[in-house]
Amino acid sequence: MQATLVTIPAHFDGQSIQLDADITLKPNTRLLVTVLGEDNSHRSLVREAMQLSQNSLTNIWDNEDDAAYDHLTERHRL
Repeated sequence: MQATLVTIPAHFDGQSIQLDADITLKPNTRLLVTVLGEDNSHRSLVREAMQLSQNSLTNIWDNEDDAAYDHLTERHRL
């Protein structure tokens, strides 16, 4: 089974890390935390990480099974 990595924006409120996106996590879900610099130099790193994750998203959504679903939904729109 291949692991899927998901990047979620978050911030530290002075006491705990707060996720900035709605996501449901099971108790004891393992996480990786990346601390970004305060000078906004991290923006290029975030962009690069998003581009790298695009391949995974393409593999998940751009496949023959998904294409069959697209045709079904087109018929229901007519």
